[in-house]
Amino acid sequence: MTLFASPAPLAADLAPLDQQQVAVVDTDTIETPPWPDAFGVYVPDVVVVETAPVEQEVVVNVNYTLTGLFASATAAWAIVADGGGEYLVREGDELPGGGLVTRITKQGVELETPQGPQRIAFEEN
Repeated sequence: MTLFASPAPLAADLAPLDQQQVAVVDTDTIETPPWPDAFGVYVPDVVVVETAPVEQEVVVNVNYTLTGLFASATAAWAIVADGGGEYLVREGDELPGGGLVTRITKQGVELETPQGPQRIAFEEN
């Protein structure tokens, strides 16, 4: 099989730009066929939106007094007093009144009690 191509038009053969007919095609009316799913159908990942836990109001515990506190990056202890004496506590200890020490920070000792979360802090002067 032999193919023949016509020679390229010379610049002298082209009509001036203002005399050329230009076809205007409206691309909005042309329908293009959809591409085949070459790599399968895209299914987006399920997005799980995590909600922040509702903070319960922390009540200051008036049954105990914070008399001492030591807190570092690796350990924390506190001395808590009530009418029955003083107690050296750390996270995870339970006080005689039924409160579980959940956290010790420079603000004080946080407890989990049957009445809800509570804090024992130094008395303000």
